[in-house]
Amino acid sequence: MSDKQKLIGYTKSKGLEYVLLHIKKYILLMKTYISPNLNCIQKFGITIDFLWSVARYGVGINDYFQYNFYRRRAIDRKNFIVARNRMQIIYTCNGTKNQPDFDDKCKFNRVFEEYLGREWLDMDQCSLEDFKNFVKMNTRFMEKIKKGSGGNGINLISTENREIGKLYKELKKRHVIVEGLIKQSPEMSKFNPESVNTLRIITLVTTEGVKVMDAVFRCGNGEKYTDNFHHFGLAAIIDIQTGIVVTPAIDKLNQKYYIHPRTKEQIVGFKIPSWTKIINTVKKAALVKPNVRFIGWDVAVQENGKICIIEGNCTADPDITQMPDQVGKWPKYKKELYGDKKKI
Repeated sequence: MSDKQKLIGYTKSKGLEYVLLHIKKYILLMKTYISPNLNCIQKFGITIDFLWSVARYGVGINDYFQYNFYRRRAIDRKNFIVARNRMQIIYTCNGTKNQPDFDDKCKFNRVFEEYLGREWLDMDQCSLEDFKNFVKMNTRFMEKIKKGSGGNGINLISTENREIGKLYKELKKRHVIVEGLIKQSPEMSKFNPESVNTLRIITLVTTEGVKVMDAVFRCGNGEKYTDNFHHFGLAAIIDIQTGIVVTPAIDKLNQKYYIHPRTKEQIVGFKIPSWTKIINTVKKAALVKPNVRFIGWDVAVQENGKICIIEGNCTADPDITQMPDQVGKWPKYKKELYGDKKKI
């Protein structure tokens, strides 16, 4: 992983290390997003505005730059879901950001078994015989750490020229889960065959039932097996009613793509296959744990048309739903959560 990826992505650092890393991140994002032609006084003005935005709107460093706050007026800034109101959504809907059934991939797979659409094993629990049976059907598979986010801790494993008993012991020591590969539909695969190209769909359990709040098409932009946005995959907004991609795709650096840069497939106007089935699946899954009301589902469409839920994120980052169209989504969440009774 590059230094740029580390700084733009997630971190679990604390104390002085946390402060220093965020100073480095601010400097990096200034260089990435801000014109080098600005003079020192103009850059100082942006820094002052950033500090004001932290105090006034509760933005994080990434929020300020990826939503172009340095170009926005106050009336527009308040519409974005940023660090402060993101946590407000999470605590209002889910009670806490720590949800074992979602944070632990092993527990998630057990709870949502019927929606997985793939074989999997917990290496802490499986026997050598279980593992041998698994690799007979899955000569290539994914290794995943049980607690991880942002596409971290995921490896593609091939059993070719591997001694199965030795591989079994290695995976046991790493306390991981293993999952069979998803064979995605041709329509989804054509954008980037090397990655599983997925959908991020946000559901909210309300008094009126499950509502789909946002939907995003994601595809890889390289040879990595995952399409993760925080590892420079691409993301574009889907119209919820029709299942059609309605914006150009963007990457984490806000670069726009009307066609895929590698495969030259047109992104805008692409209709997601099996859209009605996808919506029905995530709405049904959202009621498995109805007390966890806000969930970002990662969904794949398999070649047989089956809908496969990869994981659910109960602290889903709003960047992927706000960066492609640069439209803040806070007003619609605020309306669903508080109606007209609360001014925030």
